[in-house]
Amino acid sequence: MVPPGARAEPRNYGRPRVGLVTRGRAGSGFVLWRRTSRRGYRAPVRKPPELVLMLAPALLVTAVVVAFGFVVAPSDDSETAAGNRRPTTSATISTHEPEPTSGAATPQAGARTGKLTGPRVTLELKPKPKFKVYDPYSFTIATFNVLGHSHTKPGGNRKGYASSATRMGWAVGLINGQSADIVGLQEFQQPQFNNFVGRTGGAWGVWPGMAVGNLGVENSIAWRKDVFTAVQTQTVGIPYFGGQERRMPYVLLQHNATGQRLWVANFHNPADTADHGQNGGSRRAATAREIALANELSASGYPVFFTGDFNDRADYFCPLTANTTLKAANGGSTGSGCAPPPRMQVDWIFGSDAVSFSGYRVIDGGLVNRTSDHPLVAAEVAIPGRKVPLERARD
Repeated sequence: MVPPGARAEPRNYGRPRVGLVTRGRAGSGFVLWRRTSRRGYRAPVRKPPELVLMLAPALLVTAVVVAFGFVVAPSDDSETAAGNRRPTTSATISTHEPEPTSGAATPQAGARTGKLTGPRVTLELKPKPKFKVYDPYSFTIATFNVLGHSHTKPGGNRKGYASSATRMGWAVGLINGQSADIVGLQEFQQPQFNNFVGRTGGAWGVWPGMAVGNLGVENSIAWRKDVFTAVQTQTVGIPYFGGQERRMPYVLLQHNATGQRLWVANFHNPADTADHGQNGGSRRAATAREIALANELSASGYPVFFTGDFNDRADYFCPLTANTTLKAANGGSTGSGCAPPPRMQVDWIFGSDAVSFSGYRVIDGGLVNRTSDHPLVAAEVAIPGRKVPLERARD
């Protein structure tokens, strides 16, 4: 049947037929009739408005793109989902990124870089001990009894010697000739001290000089001020003739180039003489005090040196080396037991066991014999480097 108001069309069996009719006013809309059988038609379907038809393709494309984006680029949450979960670590990852080595693949710009996550762990490393390092160095040390002014002045008991002024000029030349940096001087009386200072032009420091009077100056320590600087100066009472004390010097010197420090003490123990008699007991008492001083100074950790005219050979060497950490520049035993070096003098140079002596020499004869009745003794000294914890290092 043909619906009321519709125009009949020719029969066309085997395919649907569509009829277009107008209802109501002309142009108010279209009604599609689709034939579902040879004799019947489906209910009418209203055609969507033209705007919907135009937007439909765009909406479809947008939906496809959005769906494709979810498939290709899953969110971060999906990366940790069950079945595809990334492992995590509790260690803190350093923010410093090492530079790639040659030949290694370089990530493309914009590539996603995975980062480990987890609780932050702070590692506290125990700081390494810090030390102040002192370089090794070397110098020359000497000892010289310059024969006091009183012995060669008019009426003195050493006939045939030049005046102390002339002899002091020779002594300065001999000391410089050995390149001495430190020298212990005995019988260095006031006129000789004045002459020495005038000749050297203030290039040498001297202790005690005249600081403790006319008797104290006789045993003085001198050092080149361009090599060493005095840090501390002291004197110690030493029994002399008849057991009477003389103030004798010791000084703490600092090496200018390295900052290392050392102690130097200088002594003149009493001799047996016609004028002052036998002084063996005073020498033994002096030796005991000098041993005590050596041990006291050694406790500071700095090297210790003794120079002087001790008026004894084995009787001084053996007790000193057996009871202190000092050794003789010319060899021999150290510690317990006693094996003195050959060809001993009464003029000695001793130093701490940690230092090295070389080039020991006894300069005698010629000009030396005209200058004094004692030889000039000298040796080279090598001081090892030191490493001291900063909390113990001085400023």
